[in-house]
Order: sequence, then structure tokens, then C-alpha cells
Amino acid sequence: MSNRLKEKVNDEIERWMIQESADDMEDFRQEWVKEGINLYEKLKKCRLSRKERIGTYYALAKLYLEYGRSEKMISGNKHRAFKYLQSAAKISETSSGDSFYHLAFLVETMTLGREKWESAAFYAKEALERDLDVDKQIKIYCLLGKAYAKLGFKESAAKSFDKSTKLDKWDEYSRFRNNYSKEDNRRSKFARLNPLGINLSKYEYHKQLIERSKTNNSYVLLFNRNGAILYGNNDSVPLTVRQSEILRLIFESNRGLTKDEIFHNTVGIGTRSRSPDSVKTDISRLRSLLRKRLQTMEQLIKTVGERGNKRYQWNPKIEKHILDH
Repeated sequence: MSNRLKEKVNDEIERWMIQESADDMEDFRQEWVKEGINLYEKLKKCRLSRKERIGTYYALAKLYLEYGRSEKMISGNKHRAFKYLQSAAKISETSSGDSFYHLAFLVETMTLGREKWESAAFYAKEALERDLDVDKQIKIYCLLGKAYAKLGFKESAAKSFDKSTKLDKWDEYSRFRNNYSKEDNRRSKFARLNPLGINLSKYEYHKQLIERSKTNNSYVLLFNRNGAILYGNNDSVPLTVRQSEILRLIFESNRGLTKDEIFHNTVGIGTRSRSPDSVKTDISRLRSLLRKRLQTMEQLIKTVGERGNKRYQWNPKIEKHILDH
């Protein structure tokens, strides 16, 4: 296609990018992301330089990951994102490991069993052989450590976690590292008692808590491969991977977390280079989503603390539970 058409599409993309912060509502965000996908798909058909093509593939991967709410849509979009990330990595002439970094974390959510951890380890090692920001090195070593542990290479796993710890000089990623380094013994050791002292299966316990969320002042965050579902106020709302990560951190912290703590302990591909300030937008959108979908007047996520040290905290008056599949 002609350079004139490419210039026209690039102008439309610039206009589209300016609109990103125009509205915090979920419906607007969905339409905004959908428009971005259409624009970059149009740009992909133009005659592009190698550098422009890599940027286009990468943008499409990020947008497809954000688009969609149902599990079926998310699953399809992950495969599209994976395809574009692979294409960007394949034709890239740079020494950047970013595409491999995101491929490693993405494959962790897309596959099962041994294949998941073999693929995650492969992409993690490819990323580490290239240029990667220290922040991403800290996180990718955590994923590599977990992959090695799942594959039975305990010594290699310990070395990977040790490298992550040494790079994390200020211990900013401790929550993230703990999440990846802890052994997953939930299935083999699971045991709960009902009020009569009778053992409950994991399924029965989950079902009981979800039923409780329909009538009591209680919320349940149930994780699955594509994010999580929040149950409460006799309703439910599916959450993206990033929303799930943020809400889990808030659920797990009684004192609340600063935007920097949330930023350093989450993974995800945003639509642009992220910073701790982007967490404020994430929280605002999450609050709007919960208020709208769960139709509650309660302030579920509170902002506490003094200026300069504000923290995001789950309302301490409201019961909360985290369930993992």
C-alpha cells in the first residue's frame, strides 16, 4: 500500500493514543482497545520497515491481551498475542529480550503440564541472553526458578531465585518472588472443616464460600487460567490477569499497598510503557468496574494514609477470601 495511506493510518493512531485517558469506564476502554486493534491491523498491511513491523506486531500483541472479558475471548486473544510476539521476536535485529520476556509469562497461562514449564524456561533463557531491564530480569528469574522447580531441577531453581534476590537490592519484589517460589501443595494438603467438624473437599469448600458471598457481606476471588472471577453482592465479575493480580495483592495485604509496591509486584503487558503512576489509573478502572458490575454502594477498595504515602486497602469491614484452582 502507498506511503500516503501509511501516513494516514499513523495519524489516526496518534489521534487514538491521545484518547486513552479520556474516560475511565470499562465500556469506553474496551471500545478504545478494539479501535486500536483495527488501526494496527490496517497498519500491518502497509509497506513497513523491519523496525516498524516489529513495533506493529508488539502493539497488536499488547492490545489483544487486553481486549475481551469472557474466558473464550481471552483464550483466543492470548493465542493472537502469542503469534504476534513470536513474529516480533523472529524478525527483530535488536538485542532486546522484551518479546521473549513477555512470551515466557504468556506461555505460563496458555499451556498445561510439563510443556508449560519447558516452554516458559526456554523463553525465559532466551530473554536473559539478550538485553533486559533489571526489573524484568528480577521477575524472569522468578519464573525460570519456578519452571526449573516444576521440571525437577531443584538446584537450578535455587540458583535462579538467588539471582533474582541479588538483583533486587532494595527488596522491592519480595512479594512477587514469594509468589513464584512457594511450593504449590494446596491440592495434596487441602483440608477444611465445616461448622460440625466434618472434612470438606476443596470443591465443597469453594462452593460454600461462593454461596456465602450471595447473602453475606463477603467477597470471594476465584482464580483460573485466564485471570479470576470476583463473587459478591449476589453477583460476579470476570477480571483480566492484571486486574486479578492487583486485587490479589490488595486482598493479601492488611495494611494496604502503595502504588510502587503494586507496580513492582505485578506482571503484564500494557498498551504503553508503564510506571508506578499507571497503577492509579488501574485502580480507578477497577473500582468503576466493581461498582458497576456488582452494583454495590460500598467502597470496596479504600485509599488510606497521608499524602506521599497513600495506600490501597481492601475495606477491613468486608470479609474476603482467595480461592485457587
